[in-house]
Amino acid sequence: MPNRPPGARPGTRAELLRGPFDPGGQPELHRDKHMHLSLFAWNVSSGLSASKAVLSDPERHQEFWKWPSAAKLLRATEEAGFDSQLQYGMWSGYDGATRWNNSQLDFATAATGSAAITERIGIYTTIHVGYQIPPLLLAKMTASMDHLSGGRLGVNIVAGQNAVDYAQFGLVGPPSQQVRYAIADELVTALKHLWSSEEPVDFEGEYFQFYGAQVDPLPASRPRPLLICAAGSDIGLDFATRQCDALFITADDKDLDGYARRAAKIHAMAAEHGRKVRICAMCYVVMDETDAKAAETTEWMRSQIDRDALEVWLTRSGHIMNSERQEVTEDQFGEGRARSGANQDPYLGIGKEHYESLGMGMGAYQLFGSYETVADQLIDLYESGVEQVALCFFDPHKGVQQIRDHVLPLLRKRGYNL
Repeated sequence: MPNRPPGARPGTRAELLRGPFDPGGQPELHRDKHMHLSLFAWNVSSGLSASKAVLSDPERHQEFWKWPSAAKLLRATEEAGFDSQLQYGMWSGYDGATRWNNSQLDFATAATGSAAITERIGIYTTIHVGYQIPPLLLAKMTASMDHLSGGRLGVNIVAGQNAVDYAQFGLVGPPSQQVRYAIADELVTALKHLWSSEEPVDFEGEYFQFYGAQVDPLPASRPRPLLICAAGSDIGLDFATRQCDALFITADDKDLDGYARRAAKIHAMAAEHGRKVRICAMCYVVMDETDAKAAETTEWMRSQIDRDALEVWLTRSGHIMNSERQEVTEDQFGEGRARSGANQDPYLGIGKEHYESLGMGMGAYQLFGSYETVADQLIDLYESGVEQVALCFFDPHKGVQQIRDHVLPLLRKRGYNL
């Protein structure tokens, strides 16, 4: 290796630099229960709620991420019977009156704190790829998190796409989608080498190089921590089905048939590589004793959508809509919005339905209604092929209690999640 630095200790050369690569095989994806329930986005201000309704009670609806509020929420999540918590990976938020997502606990601190105060639930963290964070640093930190949690870690891989975040790291970005996923592919392969090797590793890739690198202790998980990804484009799905174990999906039309078709496509893509995947969906939940009471809350929230925050989101991150919505044009996201006048439209140029979907759940599948309605919707999602749901609530403390006291008993009564 001509580029080997002076003083590097001997290392075993990594022959594989891209996936599929699963030394020791994949983690076990079998579940004792039907649906894997995860608490999502507890570590960022307002979660998925881009509505000024959060300002009615900031402590409950906006600032639940603060410790010790978050610690209380995580303990309650475990006691309620959830299977995991999943952190939202954020480096910058979207401003507006609500300062949507502007405050956040980072991927390492949040995971480590979560592991220290819980005993059973999965600790799923999120890391961004593309900001030139060295693989050895990420491998060492995640292996330590997994050690501290007793083997409960999962790692959500995000191919960084926010130009503001690239600038925060002193970089110009984002690169093309093809390059972003090539970087993700190489990084994940490097992580797998470092997580699994008991000897120092030499790795000479296109984007990452290291020599004599070693992680000790190795992760407690066997064969390695679970890898998660949210992908919509064919390029993203190709990466995810070759390298990851759990995939978050959406469907263009948000109906159950769309989710079923999407799930079938992804299972087939993974099978081509001799791999299996778990299908997951992000869900936004507003529930109450009756459909009417839940509708009253959702109508109030819709009337309070933080339009300025959504405009910032569309400018900075709106291009990710094109992962599946190929009809979205460039004047609907990025700097082109200002020139096109889309930001002058009452619904920011994306239509009322999509505007409200972003404001109430960032485009997540919406579970709105009575406890019975939400239980039915969860069963329908499961029957369409969704095996894990990441639930985000307008009022997380209340939402977790509602799942525990009302929704889970209904699911069990109907033969699910026994």
